[in-house]
Amino acid sequence: MEIIYSAHAMAAGEGRIGGKSMGLARLSSVDAPVPPWFAVPMEFFRAHISGQALSELLDDSLARMASLDPTVGESLKTIQVECRKIQAAIVEAPLSDALTRQIEESLPPISPGPFAVRSSMVGEDSDDHSFAGQLDSFLFQESVQDVCGSIKKCWASAFGDRSVAYHLRSGLSILDIRVGVVVQRMIDGDVSGVMFTANPMTGHRDQSLITAAWGQGEGIVSGLCNTDEFIWAHGNEELSATVADKDIMVTRAPSGVGTVEEEISSDKRTSRCLSADEVQLIGAEGKRVAAAFGKPQDIEWTIEKGQLFFVQSRPITTLPAEPNTDGPRVVWDNSNIQESYCGVTTPLTFSYAVRGYESAYRQTMEAMRVPQKEIEEARPMLKNLLGLIRGRVYYNINNWYRGLLALPNFGTNKSDMEKMMGLEDPVDLVEDTVLTLGEKLARLPRMLKTLLIMLREFRRLPITVPAFLGNFDRVYKTVDRDNLKQMTFSQLMELNEVLRVEIQENWHTPIVNDFYVMMTNGSLRRLVTNTGVDNPISVQNNLLAGEDGIESTEPTHFLMRLSKEARLDEGLASLVQNGSPLDSLAGIREGYPAFAAQIDEYIERYGDRVMGELKLETITLRENPSFVIEVMRNYIVRPDLDPDLLRAKEKELRSNAEALVRSRLGWLGRRRFASAARKAREAVKNRENMRLTRTRAFGLSRDIYRTLGERLFEAGKLDDGRDIFYLTVDEIEAYHEGRSINTSLAPLVQVRKEEYASYEHQELPHHFETLGPVYHGNQYKYEGEIDFDLDANSLKGTGCYPGVVESPIRLIFSPEDELSLNGKILCTVRTDPGWAPLFPTASGILVERGSTLSHSAVVARELGIPAVVGVPGLTSILSDAENIRMNGETGVVDRLDLD
Repeated sequence: MEIIYSAHAMAAGEGRIGGKSMGLARLSSVDAPVPPWFAVPMEFFRAHISGQALSELLDDSLARMASLDPTVGESLKTIQVECRKIQAAIVEAPLSDALTRQIEESLPPISPGPFAVRSSMVGEDSDDHSFAGQLDSFLFQESVQDVCGSIKKCWASAFGDRSVAYHLRSGLSILDIRVGVVVQRMIDGDVSGVMFTANPMTGHRDQSLITAAWGQGEGIVSGLCNTDEFIWAHGNEELSATVADKDIMVTRAPSGVGTVEEEISSDKRTSRCLSADEVQLIGAEGKRVAAAFGKPQDIEWTIEKGQLFFVQSRPITTLPAEPNTDGPRVVWDNSNIQESYCGVTTPLTFSYAVRGYESAYRQTMEAMRVPQKEIEEARPMLKNLLGLIRGRVYYNINNWYRGLLALPNFGTNKSDMEKMMGLEDPVDLVEDTVLTLGEKLARLPRMLKTLLIMLREFRRLPITVPAFLGNFDRVYKTVDRDNLKQMTFSQLMELNEVLRVEIQENWHTPIVNDFYVMMTNGSLRRLVTNTGVDNPISVQNNLLAGEDGIESTEPTHFLMRLSKEARLDEGLASLVQNGSPLDSLAGIREGYPAFAAQIDEYIERYGDRVMGELKLETITLRENPSFVIEVMRNYIVRPDLDPDLLRAKEKELRSNAEALVRSRLGWLGRRRFASAARKAREAVKNRENMRLTRTRAFGLSRDIYRTLGERLFEAGKLDDGRDIFYLTVDEIEAYHEGRSINTSLAPLVQVRKEEYASYEHQELPHHFETLGPVYHGNQYKYEGEIDFDLDANSLKGTGCYPGVVESPIRLIFSPEDELSLNGKILCTVRTDPGWAPLFPTASGILVERGSTLSHSAVVARELGIPAVVGVPGLTSILSDAENIRMNGETGVVDRLDLD
């Protein structure tokens, strides 16, 4: 057994000298500025631990730890105890005379000292594993005895609890841990740092990120020292320099052995620790080395008296995909659609929604008499109205704008659509101004024809909306939901196809009405704004309040009536209020069957109207009716909750707003105003009522797919019936029809479940752009994002219903949260119609996302509850139970608990 010098290290290979030594060998092989060094190979380590007592201890402890799970607290404690025993035994055992003699002979060739002694494990600093921070290094070692003692400590560090836990988590064997040691001339650096020869933040391969701090690099690696950061372009240019307040550095200890922490003098704390020339020197040498290795490197460097040294190098183990440089530029936004598809959405729901959007907008183009050739040309756009990014559903804004090009007056329609969708960041990727005058004239006949057809469709809405609702009701009643459990797979698929043809293929009326909502509300907004009234958005919101017959509020009124009835019967009220919700419902069924029948009627009519109602994976009231009882418990203690009183208040606000606007208009203006207000109200009412049919349609499909999942579970194709939500609509159809690429569905589902579970803890912005392939080379970063001031005294959103409320807030994100409000202000990220029953017991509504036409705004107006939507950073800034003052007219939210 012999020590291996740097000139022979490449031939020895990593299996003998370990990853860190091999990194130095590679640096030496390309003539990088490496301090002289040698390696103590694995065989010395193996010989050291082969003594009988130490060998028996190791075998016993390693076998005891081999099957432990380091993520479990008790297992981790056992690992820590066993590792301490092993480490103590390794350090206490004497070093062999042969190795001590070789150390004495090997130090002079790399002198003068002092020396650095570093662990070098097999597999360390590889493409797959770095063992960063898990192995020990010992700096400024002076004597042979210092170096020999440090070698044993390096060996022992391979059995530290962090190292062993890392092996176990990574699936690596702890029974074959092998570690070597590097002994290197110690460089007493004036400034040190780490260089990534590709930018680890952006993925740019033509940039290097250089971090630097005064003193030794160990302060940077440990995270102790603040660092300056420099971005250096491989074209020999410093792109940026970020200078930190560097208060601490690591330097040689006064005794000469080891290191200490030292405060930095005031004149150096905020000054650059690298000159532009030094950045150039480090960057250029790192670029050369990375090119020689053929892959980006993570290099530790230091500068002593103006001379650069590289002391370690490893491949960068995690690097974002290189940013795309070409391909389509797409803008993604979920400001509006997040109300329907909040959070992570499963593949089945997304594929179902994509098909529905494509079908509905194709039907609308057909209704507008768009030539079939143009519809065929538009299919790529229709198929890509939505995108799914890290499990979140987004609008492909490019294609929504392209769809508007088929309508007259693109600029106005674009603005109205942005207001309706709550787009805070309008973009101009698609414009009709790119057309020449000749092209516009050529399009004019088509535009006029489309305009006339569109106006005709708008005029027919009083006929087509009831017809649509009637057709839906007819088809809906043909489905016996209780019979689904007895149907075969093929019968369920046949029923799915019937519903697709009878319902989805008759869906253009809601889309025509959505355009009508967009345009009528845009017209009303412009008319109100032009009168010069203060806060025109608030006035417009009041004008839309007080409309009767809106289905989105009827579930709330229904539960109010039930609670009012229960309040009058002490025994019934007690049953509602006590015990678990399901126990309460069982008691009601037994003691008050007539009242229970009303609850069943509610569930039959509104059982699919729940939080996340358009996500097929959502568990509805049909599966778990607890939400009904929880809401009634909130209502029953509030005798002031009376639907008739609420309607009277809404109508008074509407009447006052009408009088205010009329007072600023002449005779003709008042007529125009009355017409605009009537049309906008009718459009919103139709939209809300037809959206309930969408909820019910999704409910039918949810039950069918859930039953299909049970059939696949019974056939042994899925591990659980609910796993079907991780398949797509097309995959289920292909499985039934014989076109399936995968027939082993369970492994496919397992991979997807793991992927989608990882998305749950990832945050994505509401708006971003991508270039080229969407799923690599893009950062999904919101360019307009600002750092929220967590100590801000006030926040600003869009007022939706007037009123000033002072109260604590209750943060609610899902049905699993505490839902009892008792007069607190409901504060959340987003809502859909399923949230409406929570609103009446809230004194105010605060929503981070949304617009004046979002569901939360519409329902709050109809229930007469002060509301503010679109408050950036709301749920990140406010804390649960924090006292605030909100103004539903101005949109201002004041924080009252701040000093």
